[in-house]
Amino acid sequence: MRVRHVMITAAIAALFAACASSGGDDDKPERPVYGTVCEARCACEDCSEDNERLCEAEQDAIAERSAKRCKDEHTAYIDCVRLEGRCVDGHHLAEVCNVQAAALLGCLDPTGHCPSAGDGICDEPQGTGNCPAGTDPADCLSFCSFTGNGVCDEPEGTGRCPAGTDVDDCKLVPCDRVQDGVCDEPEGTGECEEGTDVADCAVTTCPDTNNGVCDEPEGTGRCAEGTDVADCAVVEPCVTTNNGECDEPEGTGLCAEGTDVADCGAVLACDDLDECGSDTTGCIGCASEGSCADELQTCATNDACINFTKCVVSCEDGDQVCIVNCVDATPEGASVYSNYDRCVYCNECYYSCGNASIFGC
Repeated sequence: MRVRHVMITAAIAALFAACASSGGDDDKPERPVYGTVCEARCACEDCSEDNERLCEAEQDAIAERSAKRCKDEHTAYIDCVRLEGRCVDGHHLAEVCNVQAAALLGCLDPTGHCPSAGDGICDEPQGTGNCPAGTDPADCLSFCSFTGNGVCDEPEGTGRCPAGTDVDDCKLVPCDRVQDGVCDEPEGTGECEEGTDVADCAVTTCPDTNNGVCDEPEGTGRCAEGTDVADCAVVEPCVTTNNGECDEPEGTGLCAEGTDVADCGAVLACDDLDECGSDTTGCIGCASEGSCADELQTCATNDACINFTKCVVSCEDGDQVCIVNCVDATPEGASVYSNYDRCVYCNECYYSCGNASIFGC
């Protein structure tokens, strides 16, 4: 996370540290005109009262320092930010004012400089830390909001942040098994650290690891090869698959769970219902009253889970952005709800409901 400094120059630089991507330029709607920097910023970011007061205090302090010898630079900077700044995904961006910001920073603190400024790597404290705050504004316009999460988000990791902005998380041992078609991060083979085999793990994660059922192609087939290693490592293939008789434990018991999916699909208590239904009818009703009843009860008695449910039901079908926002707002509730969601849509009603889990199966 970005460290707050008492220096006024850091306050200027902080106005630009909004997000890792400034978005596309295909559509350029007419920008509204704001009277002050804080009006422009808070109109976009929906500031709290405390944040708005803090912004105004910072701007007043900048103006006071600029009044003596940096008035022209300050005016140019303020006018540019309030008139040219853009609102992108809830963040106020003003990278077009880079020149004005640098001029004001240089006027306020002419002795502060960064020898590696403008080299594409953020060298201020939130990046490499090689330079003082506010001396590498061009490279630090977009800081990384994912620092400290244990995952490298620079280009060699997830790619969500610019180089040099997620230094601590990127001090990871490189993975020597990248791009081999198998996810080697913890959710896969576990041979490499999280965030070091991004290409292989980007779309091949398995949500049902370590549940005692092999979900790779040789098992249920719900997950890609190499993403459910622990469950599949001890599973012997079933030699009597596709013979019309279920040989998993609920059938003859000759094979392990998840290894005779085609033959056993018809004998599942809920999956053989014709309709997906609701919480009182069809497959969902069957699951909610049966094997998923405990998960449902846990959610129904958990305030966080209830709040998450209220949030997610307002999302349109397929609106993943809305769902992610609900998860971010109530992570504990999302975690509890996911147990019920996956029990119903991934285990009991996977075929009946057409893989309708909001978390993916």
